[in-house]
Amino acid sequence: MDTLYKEIMAGYERQLAQDKRAQRKRIQEIHDRLPEYKRLEDRTADLAAKAAIMAASGRREEAIPILQELNRLSDEKKKVLENAGVPDGYLSLQYECPDCRDTGYTGGKKCHCLMKKIVEHYYKSSGLYEKLKTENFNTFSFEYFEGEDLENIKAVYDASRSFVASFADSYRNMLFYGSVGCGKSFMSNCIARELMDRGVAVTYLSAVRFFDILSSHIFGRAEAGSAEYDMLFSCPLLIIDDLGTEIGSSAVSSGLFAVLNERDLKSLDTIISTNYSMAELKDKYSDRSLSRLLGNYEIYRFSGDDIRLKKAEVS
Repeated sequence: MDTLYKEIMAGYERQLAQDKRAQRKRIQEIHDRLPEYKRLEDRTADLAAKAAIMAASGRREEAIPILQELNRLSDEKKKVLENAGVPDGYLSLQYECPDCRDTGYTGGKKCHCLMKKIVEHYYKSSGLYEKLKTENFNTFSFEYFEGEDLENIKAVYDASRSFVASFADSYRNMLFYGSVGCGKSFMSNCIARELMDRGVAVTYLSAVRFFDILSSHIFGRAEAGSAEYDMLFSCPLLIIDDLGTEIGSSAVSSGLFAVLNERDLKSLDTIISTNYSMAELKDKYSDRSLSRLLGNYEIYRFSGDDIRLKKAEVS
């Protein structure tokens, strides 16, 4: 994780350097194209230096006429640019992320663009990036469902579409449960892909990986405040796939409640999928954790035969 963080921050440094090179190039372009603007800038620089010297030596009164002239020159420069059709702000630094000004941090906290870069790394390293190319709403098909299962999956599909559509304006959590191969992970991928395409940072973790991150933090195997651990509590959408497949201690299991509780307090959306029934979940997790799931989550059951087997039979 430290290596990844250093690589990402080095990328910010490169981006900021690129921003400054691009600004210098635009300034030089304007100097070449508008000699009058260059003359005004040179005059501004000379007067600004004089005003600074006077202010530093306590001669503030003498600097007043120079400051007035600087204001006049500023207005004149703006007019030269306007008359030449130069867009407002063209000569300013233009950042890839205006919120953090390409530093990765805003207000002392990780910027949304930094969280997005970290999340994208995990998608690419896990292979999920490629998976989302084939598992999304555009490729979703109802052909492997029939009867009551078809009506059920249509309701889940509509709810998932609604979840995406209202994501920016509402707080919602979803719990997908049902037997293996009924489309729970596929539907989670559909939601993840749609929101990522809209620029939302989505953290998608298998239950095994989720509890491994918790375990590393609890037992001191990971650096405190690591980006991985922080994402569990701060990413806009957390998706935990295959809850129940993990092996963890009671201390780690209690971490599940801590994460869900904190996300609830912050109104951050979470989607959980599991092959367990509600009764099986109750046996596996504490009543407190289960009540957190049942009390704040829209619960959707996936039914039908294993779609992967059906696809294999067709092929």
